[in-house]
Amino acid sequence: MKVFLIGYMGSGKSSIGKRLAARMGYAFLDTDKEIEKEYGGSVREMFEREGEAYFRNKERELLERLGSLDGDFVIATGGGMPCQPGNVETMNAAGLTIYLKMGPEKLASRLAGGRDKRPIIRGLSDDELLDFIARSLEQREPFYGKAAMVLECDAAGDEYVCAQAEQCVGWAAKQNAR
Repeated sequence: MKVFLIGYMGSGKSSIGKRLAARMGYAFLDTDKEIEKEYGGSVREMFEREGEAYFRNKERELLERLGSLDGDFVIATGGGMPCQPGNVETMNAAGLTIYLKMGPEKLASRLAGGRDKRPIIRGLSDDELLDFIARSLEQREPFYGKAAMVLECDAAGDEYVCAQAEQCVGWAAKQNAR
């Protein structure tokens, strides 16, 4: 089974995904890392040199390849991947999609210390960061909301969210076996 973790940057897709994969004996893939390997540079460099459209095309190509892979995988997607036309539907058809849902305040607190690593939020004050996240989430929520499962993560630690995701995978596996 393929398990796609979607959500906003800082929601824990990679950290929870690694834990979930280890607990379940699945392979782990981070779509941004896979694209960086293929490109030979960072996502930031790709955006700067090639533009966003190029990057989104690479995401789509990778998503199509992932859908045809055999085996069990936990896949952490980039925050914008589900927001491109047809991508969530492709993920839902290929496996189980879980939205790690967090509100702007929790995301801002998780992202505040690592702003320099993320060009899109580098240099933003705390208030600007919160406003940016709130506006972005409002635009992305219709896409994220198409996930098969939604885990509310505001009041939960990563370990609890991982356990909940594992239960979702177990439930989906039972449904698929019928």
